[in-house]
Amino acid sequence: MSIRISERLHTAMLIREAINTYPDGICFASAGGRPILANRKINDVCYSLTGHTIVNAEHMWGELTNLKMTEMPSGMHEEKSGDTEQILCRLPNGQVWQFQRRKLIIDSSPVIQYEASDVSDLYKYRTRLFENNRRAEELHKRQRILLQNIVQNNMEKELLSAKIRIHDDFGRLLVMTRNRIENGKAGEDDAELFRAWEDVIADMENASRREVAISASPENELLKIAEMIECHIDIVGDKPKERKTVLLFNAAIREALTNAVRHAHANRLNVETRYRENCFFVRISCNGQTDVTTVHERGGLSDLRRRLEQEGAELTMKIEDGIGVVMYVTIPGGKNEG
Repeated sequence: MSIRISERLHTAMLIREAINTYPDGICFASAGGRPILANRKINDVCYSLTGHTIVNAEHMWGELTNLKMTEMPSGMHEEKSGDTEQILCRLPNGQVWQFQRRKLIIDSSPVIQYEASDVSDLYKYRTRLFENNRRAEELHKRQRILLQNIVQNNMEKELLSAKIRIHDDFGRLLVMTRNRIENGKAGEDDAELFRAWEDVIADMENASRREVAISASPENELLKIAEMIECHIDIVGDKPKERKTVLLFNAAIREALTNAVRHAHANRLNVETRYRENCFFVRISCNGQTDVTTVHERGGLSDLRRRLEQEGAELTMKIEDGIGVVMYVTIPGGKNEG
């Protein structure tokens, strides 16, 4: 009998020693807080924080809760899920420890398990990661602002180029018209001369609208233009949010709107969009004339193609049976708020 008792005592001592040498802190207590078993590590950590070891686990948890950290990086925070609670505390030596409280049922009796783990390295890693993410976000914001400035600069360059070209065309047509009148050849090929004047006048109108659009909201400017020329715009699908994509998107609609009213005599513009694989796919058609055989890219349409291609976008013009001219535009990116 004494041998059996001795063996049990020896086994209990081995178990206790194993628990005491466990690198993390652990404690089991009754529902009322009376400690059943607590190893050295959790007592040492609690002593560093409160000035005493665990006398009542519930009281100790209350003291730790009052000492919990409030400012923590992403991914490390106070949690409460079901029967498990978790808090973080900082020791005087700077170490960060995570405490967990979990309710267990053993032999139909409730037992509360307390755990303490040193998460100092993880905390430092999370803090560095949080700081790096913050700096990266600031860098991305600066890049987005720079990109917006580049887009704005490109718009101004395009406007200047368009004005120079219009000025040259205007001067050339003035000379041609004057020579035609002075040489008494009025009436010969007048239709071609009138078309040239119509193109120059349309280019001047487009340049004027672009100049206003540089400082105005692209969407508001587009709506004003549509209202002015009595053509309704029907947009179905995803809309871009990033400023660069918004500018390109509206530039395509604006040019399609002008051509639809001017050449196809339309009063409705249909814009279909979808966002897939980090690209906006845009299809623009109208309810105007359908008996079209060719598409001439000149003036505003050629400027639009050049602008889109400068920004990595694509423009395709097609003639579809029963519909007429259809514009397809592919714009990379642009889903996120910029």
